[in-house]
Amino acid sequence: MKKIAFLLVIAFFFVGVVNSQVVEIKKMPTTIDEFLEMRDNIANTPEGGATMFIIALKIYQENPELGAQCLVISADRTRLQSGSVYKGFQLMPNDFSRIKSQLSQYPYVVNSYFKGATPENGYTFNFPTQMDFSSNDYSGSVEEGDFKVFVQCYGADNPRPIRLIRNDKGYWKAKEWSSIIMGIRKPVEEIDDDL
Repeated sequence: MKKIAFLLVIAFFFVGVVNSQVVEIKKMPTTIDEFLEMRDNIANTPEGGATMFIIALKIYQENPELGAQCLVISADRTRLQSGSVYKGFQLMPNDFSRIKSQLSQYPYVVNSYFKGATPENGYTFNFPTQMDFSSNDYSGSVEEGDFKVFVQCYGADNPRPIRLIRNDKGYWKAKEWSSIIMGIRKPVEEIDDDL
């Protein structure tokens, strides 16, 4: 028993204090104005900024033109270049290409961040839903505007990190998201065997 208690103390020391937060999502935006309204309401926290980026990915899967605009809005300025997608900007070509490739290979990855979506139900969920976030002592500094949150992924064993930067208007934007678009467990497929 002493050995287990000692290991728990070591684990706590290395992980630090874990903080959690839930972001509620009532519905998916269907226009750029709805996306901006949602951003204005929730992207004033790192968790809200991460939610907006994941929602932008979801919109991109369903409506690539609108989704590309939403990705520009939700990404940090350092991940953008001049272009014609939204207000004279677009994602860097390598970033956009990587997103397209990963979402093509793992079309269910985005849904895995919404509560209720699991491999067993084919990563389906209903609105309203939520996203669960955590952070720790090593996440960075909210005050300095650079913070990493971990979003619960229902298709992986561990939450996935996403780094955010607060812009001059107070909105949190995605700076590093490579783990968000990595592969996860495949949906469970039922086999109809009536042989």
